[in-house]
Amino acid sequence: MPKHTTFKTFSVLNLIEKIVEKTAASGNFKLSAEVKPYLDDLSTRLGITQIQALLLSVLVDQSDDMRIRPRDIARHFECRTISVLASMGEIDALVDMGVIAKRFTSNDEVSFRVPKRTLDALSKGVLPEKESVENLSALAFVTAVDNLMTQREDEEIKDEALYDSLEELLDKNQHLEMARKIKSFALDGDDLVLYFAIALCFINNNDDRVCRGDIDDYFSSGNLRRHCMNLQSGSHVLIHAKLVEHSCIDGQVEPNSWMLTDYSKVEVFSELSLKKKVEVKAGLTRREDIVGKNLFYTPGVQKQVSQLESMLDGDRMKRILTKLSDKGLRKGFACLFYGAPGTGKTETVLQLAKRTGRDIMLVDIPSIRDKWVGETEKNIQAVFDRYRKAVDGNAMAPILVFNEADAILNKRSESSASSVDKMENAMQNIILQEMEKLEGIMIATTNLTTNLDPAFERRFLYKVEFEKPTYKERKEIWKSMLVDLSDEDATSLAKEYDFSGGQIENIARKRIISDILDDRDDVNLPAIKEACQNELIGKSSSSKRIAF
Repeated sequence: MPKHTTFKTFSVLNLIEKIVEKTAASGNFKLSAEVKPYLDDLSTRLGITQIQALLLSVLVDQSDDMRIRPRDIARHFECRTISVLASMGEIDALVDMGVIAKRFTSNDEVSFRVPKRTLDALSKGVLPEKESVENLSALAFVTAVDNLMTQREDEEIKDEALYDSLEELLDKNQHLEMARKIKSFALDGDDLVLYFAIALCFINNNDDRVCRGDIDDYFSSGNLRRHCMNLQSGSHVLIHAKLVEHSCIDGQVEPNSWMLTDYSKVEVFSELSLKKKVEVKAGLTRREDIVGKNLFYTPGVQKQVSQLESMLDGDRMKRILTKLSDKGLRKGFACLFYGAPGTGKTETVLQLAKRTGRDIMLVDIPSIRDKWVGETEKNIQAVFDRYRKAVDGNAMAPILVFNEADAILNKRSESSASSVDKMENAMQNIILQEMEKLEGIMIATTNLTTNLDPAFERRFLYKVEFEKPTYKERKEIWKSMLVDLSDEDATSLAKEYDFSGGQIENIARKRIISDILDDRDDVNLPAIKEACQNELIGKSSSSKRIAF
């Protein structure tokens, strides 16, 4: 074979696949004649050395692992780890290029991660471009700060490197008012990180109540303790500089939570217009924004829902948690609401939150899933991390809600041959682990339980089956939805149509719309029955009639 061969029909990912295939279990870390042509071509296309091309290929093959260690690379070759350690400088070069992320743990163990942007670029046949840090727009500047802070949170950058990178951002963006003003305060590294941490909570989440749990991932415990004590006492440099102040709830100062001052919002971050609400990341559904409703259940469901409502009451909940803690038992409450569509599962969650004074963190399950291996697991972990911070930052623990959770509660695959199965199993394992150490309230709703994984079933303390309403409940639902409906008409509709509460609500909404369009406000039973027939989606009403 010639010294250098170009595999014109091969994409970059094809070359990587061939390199991985031909070096697996080779027993050493040397470049064999068989693999060298592929490395020649890959290194030429990407503009890196052959050793870098070899290491990058192995790292990409293991990109589903968020912590790839030198011994994991050695395991691919079935060689000694020391052989890989001798080439660490080549991996560091890839890190410097922004191709690979390096992670530092508290015990100084080094590991690596392949960022999604690298996988995206390689799929196009190139390496990712190193992101510029100068002459940025205001939004790009804040995004760059956010990325650096996330790297610190993920242990991918050490303190000194973070301080230097933030200073570099400030120095190279002096055309921005925010960069000039922040630079003028001459904050030291730790204080600068703290200021940006509090600022990002507001910029990303519109959060004017930042607690210790929101910033703990950016500091060692000793440094964080010092900062919190100074913030609580009002002696911190950020408070003296009028950049940060204590939060206020109902006119009362809260020494254990902090926020940006109006000066910071209006003057320092003037280019972002922070007086307007900036919604970048999903937050909580506030209890005051939930519309109160009367719900009707069968007696068995009513008993269980009432018990849950009683348990979630603030004072009673505190007594329960104290008792569980004293006995060394888990303090989290995981509940499963299951049953046919339209039986009130989701609405019950909302009303429980409303009546017990709790906010809701609703998980958008489709948005968690990602086609890239490893990203879905990061997304689901981020959900629980964000929920923990919400619990720490609120007097009343919010309710974490996985709505229509059929897809994530199903039985785990016995075979892990496909990457999709691996991703699903990894995601479910994270959820199971988090349910074990949950400190708060989690409610999952599902229409199906036949495929429920037994491991999930064991972890749900309360399991409530929402049954379709009986004639008695249907009558009450009809009267609550259409208040002008006579008792006789409500009885007729309840007997004739075996509808769920959701179906009855659909009909009530359509009647309100029709009445407005027809400019009428009287009860029109024939029109209501016509809407009922349409709700059956082509099925004859006789199939829905109930004998009495």
